[in-house]
Amino acid sequence: MTASRKTPGTSPTQHPDASASASAAPSASPSAARHRRPGPPALPFIGHAWPLMRSPLRFVSELASYGDVVPVRLGPLPVQAVTHPDLVHQVLVTQARHFVRGRLFEKAGQIGGEQGLVVTSGTTHLEDRRALQPHFRREHITGFAEGIRQATEEVTAHWKPGQTVHVDRMATEIALSSLVRSLLGDRPSKELTGVFHQHLPTLSQGLMTRAVLPEWCARLPLPANRTFQRAIGTTRAAVEEAITACRRPGTDETGLLGMLTAQRDDNGRPWSDTKIRDHVLHLALAGVETTGATLAWTFHELGRNPDIADRLRHEVDHTLDGAPATPENITALTYTGRVITETLRRYAMWLAMRRTTVPVTLGEHTLPAGTEVVYSAYALHHDPRWFPHPYRFDPDRWLPETARALPKGAYIPFGSGVHKCIGDSLALMEITIALATVCRHWHLTPLPGRPVREVARADVHPDHLPMTATPRRPRRKEEP
Repeated sequence: MTASRKTPGTSPTQHPDASASASAAPSASPSAARHRRPGPPALPFIGHAWPLMRSPLRFVSELASYGDVVPVRLGPLPVQAVTHPDLVHQVLVTQARHFVRGRLFEKAGQIGGEQGLVVTSGTTHLEDRRALQPHFRREHITGFAEGIRQATEEVTAHWKPGQTVHVDRMATEIALSSLVRSLLGDRPSKELTGVFHQHLPTLSQGLMTRAVLPEWCARLPLPANRTFQRAIGTTRAAVEEAITACRRPGTDETGLLGMLTAQRDDNGRPWSDTKIRDHVLHLALAGVETTGATLAWTFHELGRNPDIADRLRHEVDHTLDGAPATPENITALTYTGRVITETLRRYAMWLAMRRTTVPVTLGEHTLPAGTEVVYSAYALHHDPRWFPHPYRFDPDRWLPETARALPKGAYIPFGSGVHKCIGDSLALMEITIALATVCRHWHLTPLPGRPVREVARADVHPDHLPMTATPRRPRRKEEP
């Protein structure tokens, strides 16, 4: 998915594609009286695949103008796009038992296998999630914090004053290195990091392309298809090799992979290497892309909003008071947390899917069993009914009294319900530690005349993000 849209590089103004902002608190309930236009026009054979490929963010953001449930075609496949947060909440939470993972997640199974949390549903998903959940609780993930801080410091250690830093690559490198350290604990692997770095973007983009295009497109003998298949094979082999090394007798494992190899099912049998591989690959696909993109976009927004950046750096300096970022002291970084929350709103995953297992009623619409349903966190997060001036970067929209007014389903950066991202707390800790660690020592300012574009892969990424690195000395509490 290569289509993109420009992000202004100067002042945080509303995006020109955005509709007028709501001036009063909107109703959270779908309205039968709301004006509906006919659905977006489709082309023969490919349906809406062309506008989705050409301008995916614009396409999903405009769907709400057609109604709360909008018919869309992905090639010959008819789907229903749900655009109202109350109905999305029904799909993900209150009626979740009537849905399974849809086409998009089945495509993810072609990459990471059929046993990861990203692709499973029902009893299998529930059992595996219950088994994995303890490993993502605070008492476990805090053990990964030092590795995250070290990864960040290693990436920035060779920066020079005035150097142009490719922040998008830097953020991905931090996310990848942090993931591998979390997986392998005290024995980080440059080989596994290199494989992930080389192939995860190919897998992410190929996944979204295959979800949108007809099935036969993936079978064509095209270079992109061959590259995609090679990336699958190489990445799977690298993870399998790491699992084999982890299982060797006498290996002292302190990372998440060690916990997975020690996992037992209800009958006391160890999990198979294939099952562990699938979970690791889905964790990498879901975690690295989101975390790296969010970190990069945060630096982008700080660079073009100097007042917000100054306020964040002041909080980091005076809260940490010269100490490194840890799970304990970052909990006091409340404004930094709002900055990250706003970044997650502004640059969310743009497309996800579910499939009905029985007839389901959403608002005025009854969907038969087997209906593919799509929803877009990106579109919900940019709907001016819920977020006035949605293209303005405003961390203070997350002050408690404002955030409480949002309807359920309007803000879902990690999903919701039984399929909510299991690693959300780990991702937030990683982003906060990396952000605070960099901001203590460096200013990152945008290069003039270099607009940044949003590129839709699995998540929304910057097409490039060169920034100038300027060293700074953090102020202590006692300093003026």
